[in-house]
Parts: sequence; structure tokens; C-alpha cells
Amino acid sequence: MTLILVRKLLRDIRWPLLVVWLILFSFSGLWVKIAHSVTTEIAPFFNTLGELAKIGGKKEVKETFDKVVFAGPGKVSQAVLGGSNINFNQPLDFLSVQMLHPVVMVLACLWGIGRAAGAVSGEIEKGTMELLLSQPVPRDRLILAHLLVDLLVIPILCCSILAGTQFGLWVVGDFVVDYSSINKLNLPFGPQARAPEVLEFSARDQWGAIVSLMSLMFAISGITMLYSACGRSRWRVIGWAVLTVMLMFILNVLGQLWAEIAFLRPLSLFYYYQPQNIWLHKDWLLDLGEVWNGGRAMFQIPPVVVLITFGTAGYFFALRAFTKRDLPSPL
Repeated sequence: MTLILVRKLLRDIRWPLLVVWLILFSFSGLWVKIAHSVTTEIAPFFNTLGELAKIGGKKEVKETFDKVVFAGPGKVSQAVLGGSNINFNQPLDFLSVQMLHPVVMVLACLWGIGRAAGAVSGEIEKGTMELLLSQPVPRDRLILAHLLVDLLVIPILCCSILAGTQFGLWVVGDFVVDYSSINKLNLPFGPQARAPEVLEFSARDQWGAIVSLMSLMFAISGITMLYSACGRSRWRVIGWAVLTVMLMFILNVLGQLWAEIAFLRPLSLFYYYQPQNIWLHKDWLLDLGEVWNGGRAMFQIPPVVVLITFGTAGYFFALRAFTKRDLPSPL
């Protein structure tokens, strides 16, 4: 009976799954093209201007660029896109920004919230829960079926980003910096004419960032499932879940901007979402001393495990709440 429920749930979401998959795939492929244009055309131009202004090397140019572009309100964008550790001159760094881009984050959160919100409260609101439970289906099997669907569908969705990135890299080809447009300026001073330069990088380690995204989606789905198991209106559950996710997101961003409230960041799921550290630095651990000990080393935790624990706890408490509650009669 559990497999029958799983097939029924998969059949219900097959078209939304296809649409979201195609959007993430297309966006990831497009982001490769954007990264190609920025790192091979725009960034070299700014580097040349920096050399003309005698700012220094690429590191000094980046620091000056960050001070200008990410000053004031721009600090919010910098925090959202990965902080000051991201070098937009490097193809791999720029590619990793897609994992924190609003398109990816919004779709990931909406999928986790929307699907889980209708798991219990949606059935109650439609009046179909009583019909479903009139069959020989224990309540725990219903929650188990939704868990199995999450474990199957979330990796499929996240792998669309991996597939889109690889497709984009195949279409775009090598990242070659062509200085011909700059050389044609015939500047009377500054750097001499340069030959094309190939930027070496590899995106094969993106799978680690995909694991981080899957963990975040599972955590959000688990929390929403708990709300759904306790509620009777799908839209009310969606409202509470969206409010919770938004508050956690804002808390994490504000904690990056204001040191005074940085100690609150571990209360947010998004603090444990570290795709860039995993992808770029292969760092699967997070040191809480960053926010609790003034930046000094304290103790390390695996953020992916924390997110999976949140999702598992959400499903566990949803199971307890759903098996013990009284279901309202359909109107």
C-alpha cells in the first residue's frame, strides 16, 4: 500500500516536477554563459583599468572593486551571494554563486514548502483525507510515503542544476580571455598588448554543493510537514512556513552584516547551507567559533548533517502529531 501511495503522489506532481526541473536546468546553463561573459570580458577590462590606475595586482583590483560595488546597500547583495570570500574574477567562484542565486533559492524553498504543505492539511482541506484513511492505510504509512517521495524527488530536482551546468560548459567551451578589444584601444600608457589567456578550472566538484542544496530542501520540507500535520488549511500552513523560512533567511543575512547579532545565525537553517565552501574549498565542516567566539576556532560541525537532522526531526514530530490528532469532519 505504501508503494501505491508513492506512485499516486508522484503522479500528482509529475508536471510541476518537470516544469521546475526544466527551469533549474535552463537557469544553470544560462548561468554558465553569464559566468563566461563576466570572467572573460568584463573582469579583464576592470583589471586593465586597475592597472592603468596603478591600483596594483588582481587582488588589489578586486578589493577596490568590492569597496565600490558592495559599499552601503551593496553589502546585502554581497552577503546573499557568498560574502567577501568570492572572487568574481575566477570562473569557478562565479559559477558557485548560482547555488545562492534567488532563482535557485526561491524555487528550492517553494518546492519544499508547497509540496509538504498539501501532504496532510491539503487533504483535510479538500475533504479527501477521510476517504483516504477509510482504506487500509495506517496514518504512519501516509507520512512514510511523503518521506519516500522527498527522498526521490529532491535529488532529481537538484541534479537538474548539475546537468544544466555541465550542458552549459559543453556549449560554451573553454573560458578564453580575449584581450583583442582592449588591445585595439592603443592606449598610450599601461599594459602592453596581450595574447588570449585560457582560464583553467573544473566544475566536477559541484556535486558537493548539490548535496548541500538537497539537505536544505529536505530540512524545509520536514519543517513544513510538521506544520501540515498540525493544521487543516493548506494556505495557512504555507503562510506559516513561508514566514518561518523568510525570518530565518533575514536573520542569517543580518547576522552577516551586523556583528552584534551574528551569534543568532545558528538559529537559521540558511547558516548551515554552505554550498560554496563545500564546492570551492572541499570544506564539509563549519566552525561555530565564527559567530560564537569572535572568529576564533571553537568546535566544528557538519552543516549537511545538521540540515538532514532538522528535516528528519520535522518528519518525526509530524508523524507523532498526525497519529495522535483528531481529524475534523469534512464540511
